[in-house]
Amino acid sequence: MSDFMSNVLMWLALASFLLTMILWNHRHLKKKKIIDERYEKIHHIGRSYAWISSSVIIFIVWFISLVIFESKLAFFLITAIWVGHMMSYIIGAAIAQSKN
Repeated sequence: MSDFMSNVLMWLALASFLLTMILWNHRHLKKKKIIDERYEKIHHIGRSYAWISSSVIIFIVWFISLVIFESKLAFFLITAIWVGHMMSYIIGAAIAQSKN
């Protein structure tokens, strides 16, 4: 087996393990009735702050890559990250809107 395939299999195994653990933990918390309105509000506010801070960080790195490094590749990679970041926000907002 090539190194590429073994790396892909390793990352897929790690991702599936982490996803399984996250889902199992969430199911366990729901079963123990730990997830309530206060828990949801705390995590909603935490995700909002994290979203704002990651947007600011991406914008700062975007500016630095354009002004200081003058690398067009870095600029386009960070632009792709910014577009993906904003597209995930749009999709999340659309899903949240459809639930209300």
